[in-house]
Formats: sequence, structure tokens, C-alpha cells
Amino acid sequence: LLDTCAVEPESGAAAGARVKVDPATGAVSGIEVRVAAGDPLDEVVLRSYCIGAAHMALGWVLTEGLAVDPETGEVQDLTIRSFGVLRPKSTPPIEITIVDDPGPPLARASDAVFAAVAAATWNALARAEGTRPEIFPARESRAARMLRA
Repeated sequence: LLDTCAVEPESGAAAGARVKVDPATGAVSGIEVRVAAGDPLDEVVLRSYCIGAAHMALGWVLTEGLAVDPETGEVQDLTIRSFGVLRPKSTPPIEITIVDDPGPPLARASDAVFAAVAAATWNALARAEGTRPEIFPARESRAARMLRA
């Protein structure tokens, strides 16, 4: 489908993703997703779920996390801001293509999108940075810093 592909194991819904990172600046310039989910009941709803999953995966790989006390495992800060959720204004353009996939609608297509975008983000970082990040989430990558700016 694209650079990475994931299949939801129960329904068989599939998604492919490509994340574009500018090697010169480290900026994430866009996300491209193709999803095969059978004949969707409502394309607008499917597209919306896919956009949400792509946004979630990008944040999961680059910016989100919890501050935890290393001795006790106690979460130190439970404010929404502290979680590092990617702000809508920082989200790059997300292009969703629904693949013609005759057959019954396939559930949980957004799960496949999440996995495909997360993998594509990690791979795009490795290509742009010249090496794979050593820490997850990759908060110290140029891409993550650009998204937090």
C-alpha cells in the first residue's frame, strides 16, 4: 500500500502509510494513508477515524509520554499538557485514500492505520536523522522538536 503496511488481525482491514520528513529541517511535512476496509458504511466516518488514528500514532511516536518516578513508578504529573499530546495546530496535513475494496465493511480499520502510521513515522525519522532513535518516544528528534515549537 505505501512504505509500511498493517493488518487488523480480526477483521482483516489493512492500511499503508508514508510519513514525509524533510531531511534538511527534520520537519514532518505530511502523512499519506491508504486504507482498505471493505465497502465502508460511511466514508466520512471512516476517513475521520483514520485521521484520528494517524494523529494519535504521530503523537505516540514523537511527543507523548508520562513522567513517572523511577523508584516508585508513581505518575508525577497528570495534566493534559504534561502528556505531550500533539496539538491540532502542529499536526501536519493527513491525506486519507480509501482503497476500493469490495466486500462487507471491515471493523477496526483505524487500528491498522495507527500501526501503519506509527511504523512509518519511526522509519521516516531513521531516514531523516541517518540513525534510528534510541529512546521511545523520540522526543529529542528534530521532528519532535519542530512539532512542539
